Amino acid sequence: MGQGLTALFRQALALHGTAPTVFLTNEGKSWTPDGLTSAFRLACRRAGLGRVGPHVMRHTFASRLVMTGVDLRTVQDLMGHKSILMTMKYAHLSPDHKRMAMEMLESRFLEKSPATFHNSPLPPHSTEAQKLTAIR
Repeated sequence: MGQGLTALFRQALALHGTAPTVFLTNEGKSWTPDGLTSAFRLACRRAGLGRVGPHVMRHTFASRLVMTGVDLRTVQDLMGHKSILMTMKYAHLSPDHKRMAMEMLESRFLEKSPATFHNSPLPPHSTEAQKLTAIR
């Protein structure tokens, strides 16, 4: 957990006195796993998300870490996976993220490059034949 979330949990624990958790029912009792799942489903339904299980949050966590530039090995450690393959199953890239990656690549090759750089883009006035020859 980051510092902000840690501070939030410490505040919540301080407010709940002797309760061993920050997740309390309206009666001040600790949540049971079934109660927490039910509350999560109700919150998702109210948010218009339909039927979403708590496990989906692990996929969201992994995906958002990867899309913000965190390397897969670090994501693997944070999630507690033994295999990087399992981490890859959790880390889904959004279509927007993929599109932005392609736009970054394209913008890199549209920039003026040194003439000696073997992947220099062709000048804008190149003929179609020159472009095809360069691709080959």
